Amino acid sequence: MHSLFMASGKLLKNQSLLLKYFEALEKMGIDKSVSVPTSDDISFLVKAIYEGKISLLEALSALTRRFIPRVIGEAAKKAVEEVLGEEVDTILAREIIAKDLAAWTIEIADRMHLIKLNLSILK
Repeated sequence: MHSLFMASGKLLKNQSLLLKYFEALEKMGIDKSVSVPTSDDISFLVKAIYEGKISLLEALSALTRRFIPRVIGEAAKKAVEEVLGEEVDTILAREIIAKDLAAWTIEIADRMHLIKLNLSILK
């Protein structure tokens, strides 16, 4: 089974949704680079955290909003319906995928030691 680059599982507990989304993009002939986290996304996160002192939830929300326009609706809908077994509209499917992309971005930044996740505050 494939896994997402630098994903730790701290926030994104199940990678199958994003993996299925990337598979759907490939079947549609769309390069997954349109949606994957970039250095700009990581810089945005780090800057927001260190300059704005935002919470993890706020960072996740800001990144989700940043990813939504980059999520391909048809591929998102296919992935969400297949993995979750629920029929959803394209808008909701894009939001679900964008949130997972945001979580993955935070995990990447944590793995790169650019930020430090303190998940004990969530328990």
